[in-house]
Amino acid sequence: MPSSTAARLRLVGLVVGVLLAGGLALLLLGGDLATVRRAVAASGAWGPVVFVVLHVVLTLVPVPKNLLAGIAGALFGLGAGSALSWGGAVASAWVTFELAGRLGADAVDGITGARVERVRRVLRERGLLAVVIARLTPFVPFTVVNYGAGVSRVGRRDYLLGTALGVVPGTVAYVAVGASAGQDATTILLAGGAGVLLLVAAGVLARRLGPRRP
Repeated sequence: MPSSTAARLRLVGLVVGVLLAGGLALLLLGGDLATVRRAVAASGAWGPVVFVVLHVVLTLVPVPKNLLAGIAGALFGLGAGSALSWGGAVASAWVTFELAGRLGADAVDGITGARVERVRRVLRERGLLAVVIARLTPFVPFTVVNYGAGVSRVGRRDYLLGTALGVVPGTVAYVAVGASAGQDATTILLAGGAGVLLLVAAGVLARRLGPRRP
Protein backbone atom coordinates (compact mmCIF):
# COMPACT_ATOMS: atom_id res chain seq x y z
CA MET A 1 0.00 0.00 0.00
CA PRO A 2 1.50 3.40 -0.95
CA SER A 3 2.64 5.47 2.01
CA SER A 4 0.35 8.33 0.93
CA THR A 5 -2.69 6.06 1.10
CA ALA A 6 -1.69 4.74 4.52
CA ALA A 7 -1.19 8.31 5.74
CA ARG A 8 -4.67 9.24 4.52
CA LEU A 9 -6.16 6.28 6.37
CA ARG A 10 -4.47 7.33 9.60
CA LEU A 11 -5.67 10.90 9.10
CA VAL A 12 -9.23 9.73 8.50
CA GLY A 13 -9.03 7.61 11.65
CA LEU A 14 -7.80 10.59 13.66
CA VAL A 15 -10.53 12.92 12.38
CA VAL A 16 -13.32 10.39 12.90
CA GLY A 17 -11.97 9.53 16.34
CA VAL A 18 -11.91 13.18 17.39
CA LEU A 19 -15.47 13.71 16.15
CA LEU A 20 -16.75 10.62 17.93
CA ALA A 21 -14.90 11.55 21.11
CA GLY A 22 -16.46 15.01 20.98
CA GLY A 23 -19.92 13.56 20.51
CA LEU A 24 -19.44 11.12 23.39
CA ALA A 25 -18.17 13.91 25.62
CA LEU A 26 -21.29 15.94 24.88
CA LEU A 27 -23.50 13.00 25.82
CA LEU A 28 -21.56 12.34 29.03
CA LEU A 29 -21.65 15.98 30.05
CA GLY A 30 -25.37 16.48 29.77
CA GLY A 31 -26.48 16.26 26.15
CA ASP A 32 -29.97 15.09 25.24
CA LEU A 33 -29.03 11.46 25.77
CA ALA A 34 -32.58 10.33 26.54
CA THR A 35 -33.74 11.39 23.07
CA VAL A 36 -30.81 9.63 21.41
CA ARG A 37 -31.48 6.44 23.37
CA ARG A 38 -35.16 6.50 22.43
CA ALA A 39 -34.23 6.88 18.75
CA VAL A 40 -31.82 3.95 18.99
CA ALA A 41 -34.43 1.81 20.75
CA ALA A 42 -37.03 2.72 18.13
CA SER A 43 -34.73 1.43 15.38
CA GLY A 44 -35.24 -2.13 16.64
CA ALA A 45 -32.65 -4.64 15.48
CA TRP A 46 -31.13 -2.10 13.08
CA GLY A 47 -29.47 -0.15 15.88
CA PRO A 48 -27.30 -3.03 17.12
CA VAL A 49 -26.57 -4.23 13.58
CA VAL A 50 -25.47 -0.79 12.42
CA PHE A 51 -23.29 -0.37 15.51
CA VAL A 52 -21.46 -3.67 14.96
CA VAL A 53 -20.93 -2.94 11.25
CA LEU A 54 -19.62 0.55 12.00
CA HIS A 55 -17.39 -0.90 14.72
CA VAL A 56 -15.77 -3.23 12.20
CA VAL A 57 -15.34 -0.53 9.55
CA LEU A 58 -14.08 2.20 11.88
CA THR A 59 -11.49 0.02 13.60
CA LEU A 60 -9.98 -0.75 10.20
CA VAL A 61 -9.07 2.93 9.80
CA PRO A 62 -8.23 2.87 12.82
CA VAL A 63 -10.59 4.44 15.37
CA PRO A 64 -9.90 3.41 19.00
CA LYS A 65 -11.98 0.43 20.12
CA ASN A 66 -12.37 1.81 23.65
CA LEU A 67 -13.99 4.96 22.30
CA LEU A 68 -16.55 2.83 20.47
CA ALA A 69 -17.12 0.84 23.68
CA GLY A 70 -17.94 4.08 25.50
CA ILE A 71 -20.42 4.99 22.79
CA ALA A 72 -22.02 1.53 23.06
CA GLY A 73 -22.47 2.04 26.77
CA ALA A 74 -24.03 5.46 26.29
CA LEU A 75 -26.47 4.22 23.64
CA PHE A 76 -27.34 0.69 24.78
CA GLY A 77 -26.54 0.52 28.50
CA LEU A 78 -24.08 -1.69 30.36
CA GLY A 79 -25.40 -5.17 29.51
CA ALA A 80 -26.35 -4.76 25.85
CA GLY A 81 -23.53 -2.30 25.26
CA SER A 82 -20.94 -4.77 26.59
CA ALA A 83 -22.32 -7.59 24.43
CA LEU A 84 -22.43 -5.44 21.29
CA SER A 85 -19.01 -3.91 21.86
CA TRP A 86 -17.48 -7.33 22.54
CA GLY A 87 -19.12 -8.78 19.43
CA GLY A 88 -17.97 -5.84 17.32
CA ALA A 89 -14.43 -6.17 18.65
CA VAL A 90 -14.21 -9.89 17.87
CA ALA A 91 -15.73 -9.40 14.41
CA SER A 92 -13.37 -6.52 13.72
CA ALA A 93 -10.39 -8.56 14.90
CA TRP A 94 -11.30 -11.39 12.54
CA VAL A 95 -11.89 -9.13 9.52
CA THR A 96 -8.67 -7.17 10.06
CA PHE A 97 -6.66 -10.37 10.63
CA GLU A 98 -7.84 -11.77 7.29
CA LEU A 99 -7.31 -8.46 5.50
CA ALA A 100 -3.77 -8.08 6.84
CA GLY A 101 -2.87 -11.56 5.66
CA ARG A 102 -3.90 -10.62 2.14
CA LEU A 103 -2.25 -7.18 2.16
CA GLY A 104 1.11 -8.46 3.40
CA ALA A 105 3.69 -7.16 5.87
CA ASP A 106 4.82 -4.15 3.81
CA ALA A 107 1.29 -2.77 3.49
CA VAL A 108 0.61 -3.37 7.18
CA ASP A 109 3.77 -1.50 8.15
CA GLY A 110 2.50 1.44 6.10
CA ILE A 111 -0.84 1.45 7.91
CA THR A 112 0.34 0.93 11.47
CA GLY A 113 3.91 2.24 11.44
CA ALA A 114 6.71 0.94 13.65
CA ARG A 115 4.30 0.01 16.45
CA VAL A 116 3.49 -3.26 14.73
CA GLU A 117 6.94 -4.56 15.66
CA ARG A 118 5.93 -4.47 19.32
CA VAL A 119 3.01 -6.72 18.48
CA ARG A 120 5.27 -9.17 16.68
CA ARG A 121 7.49 -9.36 19.76
CA VAL A 122 4.49 -10.02 22.03
CA LEU A 123 3.27 -12.75 19.68
CA ARG A 124 6.70 -14.35 19.30
CA GLU A 125 5.51 -17.53 21.06
CA ARG A 126 2.58 -17.82 18.62
CA GLY A 127 0.21 -19.09 21.28
CA LEU A 128 -3.14 -18.35 22.87
CA LEU A 129 -1.63 -16.77 25.98
CA ALA A 130 0.51 -14.44 23.88
CA VAL A 131 -2.64 -13.09 22.20
CA VAL A 132 -4.38 -12.60 25.55
CA ILE A 133 -1.34 -10.70 26.83
CA ALA A 134 -1.34 -8.48 23.73
CA ARG A 135 -5.03 -7.67 24.25
CA LEU A 136 -4.53 -6.86 27.92
CA THR A 137 -1.51 -4.63 27.32
CA PRO A 138 -2.97 -1.11 27.69
CA PHE A 139 -0.44 0.67 25.50
CA VAL A 140 -0.78 -1.49 22.37
CA PRO A 141 -3.71 -0.27 20.22
CA PHE A 142 -6.42 -2.76 19.32
CA THR A 143 -6.10 -2.22 15.56
CA VAL A 144 -2.30 -2.54 15.63
CA VAL A 145 -2.67 -5.96 17.28
CA ASN A 146 -5.20 -6.95 14.61
CA TYR A 147 -2.95 -6.05 11.71
CA GLY A 148 0.20 -7.31 13.39
CA ALA A 149 -1.32 -10.71 14.14
CA GLY A 150 -2.45 -11.00 10.53
CA VAL A 151 1.16 -10.90 9.29
CA SER A 152 2.54 -13.09 12.08
CA ARG A 153 2.43 -16.87 12.38
CA VAL A 154 -0.16 -16.96 15.13
CA GLY A 155 -2.96 -19.42 14.38
CA ARG A 156 -6.45 -18.17 13.61
CA ARG A 157 -8.05 -20.22 16.40
CA ASP A 158 -5.62 -19.01 19.07
CA TYR A 159 -5.92 -15.45 17.80
CA LEU A 160 -9.71 -15.34 17.89
CA LEU A 161 -10.04 -17.14 21.22
CA GLY A 162 -7.31 -15.00 22.77
CA THR A 163 -9.05 -11.90 21.47
CA ALA A 164 -12.46 -13.00 22.77
CA LEU A 165 -10.98 -13.47 26.25
CA GLY A 166 -8.51 -10.59 26.30
CA VAL A 167 -10.82 -7.77 25.26
CA VAL A 168 -13.37 -8.43 28.01
CA PRO A 169 -11.88 -6.27 30.83
CA GLY A 170 -11.27 -3.20 28.67
CA THR A 171 -14.60 -3.53 26.90
CA VAL A 172 -16.64 -3.73 30.09
CA ALA A 173 -14.66 -0.91 31.70
CA TYR A 174 -15.21 1.59 28.91
CA VAL A 175 -18.82 0.53 28.33
CA ALA A 176 -19.40 1.23 32.03
CA VAL A 177 -18.11 4.76 31.57
CA GLY A 178 -20.49 5.34 28.66
CA ALA A 179 -23.39 3.71 30.47
CA SER A 180 -22.91 6.10 33.41
CA ALA A 181 -23.84 9.03 31.16
CA GLY A 182 -26.59 11.12 32.70
CA GLN A 183 -25.32 10.53 36.21
CA ASP A 184 -23.10 12.89 38.16
CA ALA A 185 -19.44 13.37 37.27
CA THR A 186 -18.28 11.52 40.39
CA THR A 187 -19.92 8.32 39.20
CA ILE A 188 -18.33 8.67 35.77
CA LEU A 189 -14.88 9.27 37.23
CA LEU A 190 -15.18 6.34 39.62
CA ALA A 191 -16.33 4.01 36.85
CA GLY A 192 -13.54 5.11 34.55
CA GLY A 193 -10.89 4.90 37.27
CA ALA A 194 -12.01 1.44 38.34
CA GLY A 195 -12.00 0.29 34.74
CA VAL A 196 -8.49 1.54 34.09
CA LEU A 197 -7.18 -0.07 37.30
CA LEU A 198 -8.82 -3.36 36.35
CA LEU A 199 -7.30 -3.28 32.88
CA VAL A 200 -3.80 -2.44 34.13
CA ALA A 201 -3.99 -5.14 36.82
CA ALA A 202 -5.11 -7.72 34.28
CA GLY A 203 -2.28 -6.75 31.95
CA VAL A 204 0.34 -7.01 34.71
CA LEU A 205 -1.00 -10.40 35.80
CA ALA A 206 -1.01 -11.72 32.24
CA ARG A 207 2.59 -10.60 31.73
CA ARG A 208 3.69 -12.34 34.94
CA LEU A 209 2.01 -15.56 33.87
CA GLY A 210 3.16 -15.27 30.25
CA PRO A 211 6.29 -16.59 28.55
CA ARG A 212 9.58 -14.97 29.49
CA ARG A 213 11.94 -13.47 26.98
CA PRO A 214 14.99 -15.64 26.35
